[in-house]
Amino acid sequence: MVSLRALHAFALLARNGRAAQAADDLGISPSALSHLLRKLESELGATLVLRDGRGLSLTEEGKRLAAGLGDAFERIESAVDGFRRRGRTELRISTVSTFATRWLIPRLPQFQTAQPDVELLLSASTRVVDLDRENYDCAIRLGRGDWPGIDATLLWREHLAVAMAPRLMREDAGFEATLPGIKLLHSASRRDDWSRWLAHAGLKLPDASSGMVLESRDLAIQAAIAGMGAIVIDRRFVMLELAAGHLVMPDWPVLQLDSGYWFVRSPNRPLSRPISGFRDWLIGTSAADAG
Repeated sequence: MVSLRALHAFALLARNGRAAQAADDLGISPSALSHLLRKLESELGATLVLRDGRGLSLTEEGKRLAAGLGDAFERIESAVDGFRRRGRTELRISTVSTFATRWLIPRLPQFQTAQPDVELLLSASTRVVDLDRENYDCAIRLGRGDWPGIDATLLWREHLAVAMAPRLMREDAGFEATLPGIKLLHSASRRDDWSRWLAHAGLKLPDASSGMVLESRDLAIQAAIAGMGAIVIDRRFVMLELAAGHLVMPDWPVLQLDSGYWFVRSPNRPLSRPISGFRDWLIGTSAADAG
């Protein structure tokens, strides 16, 4: 008898084209995925996958099996998901980590109060999800809003402003005098933010690219609170810290960016009440923050 789990692993590899993504979707390690694929090949007595330094690819027999399977597992997943969701209204949201931790989650109690019957399932990832094929109702994306085949609503355009711990501020000193004596904090995913802001402000620093590099903007914010240096960040992501006095944002130049945060959904799926309610809440809440 053929292992259904091994067959599912093969179907995910055939669908995604990447072993790492197939393993992630199945919730296992890449080595465990490889073991399942070998198990399936042993059970069927056929070589389904080519293994070389470039990764995994399907053999001709593998392609024939994939064509025969079609979307069987996707239909099974859809049927099981529909069964699980009986009697509940779920909203599955994909977003990026900084938006989730620094802005969305602190405000979600407001949405839950307004929509108590909606159960939120939130996933934070840098991967751009396929809203037509994957099990997400909507997403928050960072970019310019020019994604083909996507219904996108702008929440806000990004800006960059300087923030730091109050003890790092020099009384009555502008950024030209203050920043040369402060370490600059960088996020690994946004290494050019400081260079863009400095160019906008017209300030040249010989060591602008040096300083501590942190994995995420959230960690960079925590380092700034600890007084380890200055950051450039969108004000909306540090509003609580500014209100509490943990950070200050001096009246220095602000760089407006072309990119922004967008609510996105597939126009090929129904616009349900939870989706439209969440979209409208996002628009209203982000507008209130801007005011």
